[in-house]
Amino acid sequence: MTASRDRRRRSDRDLLARAAQVARRQASQGQAESAVGRAPIVPYARYAFVGLLDELALSAGRGELPEGVRRLAVELAEKITEEE
Repeated sequence: MTASRDRRRRSDRDLLARAAQVARRQASQGQAESAVGRAPIVPYARYAFVGLLDELALSAGRGELPEGVRRLAVELAEKITEEE
């Protein structure tokens, strides 16, 4: 039972970390485009969102997320990585 729980935690952590990386890359690309005048300025909320995903990934890896929060975070991460 512990092995499957550890495997799920690692899987959740990896998925959330991948979603944070996608969001970080999109924010950086938007910032670069705004620097050359091709896009509006990237709102700071995008970076707060990336930080939230990073924290969720850390907590998921430690098994500290309540089941409902974990489930919602994983669903969100799946949507983010699908859009990549």
